[in-house]
Formats: sequence, structure tokens, C-alpha cells
Amino acid sequence: MPSSVGRPRKYQTTGEQCLAHAASSACSYTRHKAQINKGRRKRYKRTKSKNEEFLNLIDRRPRVYAERLYREFMATVTDQSPQGDDTQLCDKLTKLGALIQDVSNYADKILNDVGVGKDLVEAQEIHDCMQEVEQWLEDILCGALEGVDVLLDAHQCRRLLYQTSTL
Repeated sequence: MPSSVGRPRKYQTTGEQCLAHAASSACSYTRHKAQINKGRRKRYKRTKSKNEEFLNLIDRRPRVYAERLYREFMATVTDQSPQGDDTQLCDKLTKLGALIQDVSNYADKILNDVGVGKDLVEAQEIHDCMQEVEQWLEDILCGALEGVDVLLDAHQCRRLLYQTSTL
């Protein structure tokens, strides 16, 4: 009585089996490429870096952003409200403070995971830029708290931090 032989092998070596698997994977990817890339695009768009969030917050030009906030504050100064409305400045400072904290946390994670390198330097540059913009806004807010006339005089004499900065 013959012994049971079973099904003949399709691939004789593991190399042949690996090549067949790679060909099968490539064929499957070709069939489903549109759906896979569609999901990748969604994930890519959904992922936003803190740097992008910061740059969108300041319209990609820090000095222009500070000047715009100064002008918006000065537009709130009226006869009915001679001190102006500093709530918008405070809101922007709060948002910026939260972003600075996030970037600081990311820089710490980079330092722990990767160590000192290009990524850490970039994170520190972003952090420093954000802190400088925060100082500018605090300078405008302090001038507003001292008085609108003091702030207006400082602006006209170009003594506000954002007017003298090299950033």
C-alpha cells in the first residue's frame, strides 16, 4: 500500500517562496494602490506639526504679526474706551504660551530619544523664535497697561521690541 504523499510542493526552496510572496504583495499593492494612498493622504493632512501651527498663528512673518496685533489693539482705543481692549492680546499670549510649552516638551522628547543632533537644533530654534514673539507681545501688553500714550510714543520712536529685533 503506497504511503500518503500529499500535495506536491509549489516552491522547492525558501528563496523561491520569498520571491513568490514578494510578487504577491506587489500585485496586491498594485490592485489596492488608490485606496492605500487615499488613506495616507488623509493621515498626512491630519498630522500638523507645532511649527506649522505656530507659523499659521503668526502668518509666517513674526514682525508683521506683531505689528498687526499692535494696530488691532490701537483700533480698540476710542473715546468710550480710552485704555483699549487688551483681551485679544491676552488670548494670543495664552495660545502662544501653550504652543511654547508643547514645543518645549517635544524638544525634551527629542533629546531623550535621539540625543543632540539636527532635530534638536531645529526644535530649539523654533522654541527660541516663539519665545521672542511672546516677549514682543508682552512688551506691547505692558505698554498698553502703562497707558495708550506711552505705547503710541514707544511705537513712533521705534522702541518696541519687535521693531528693534533682528528676527
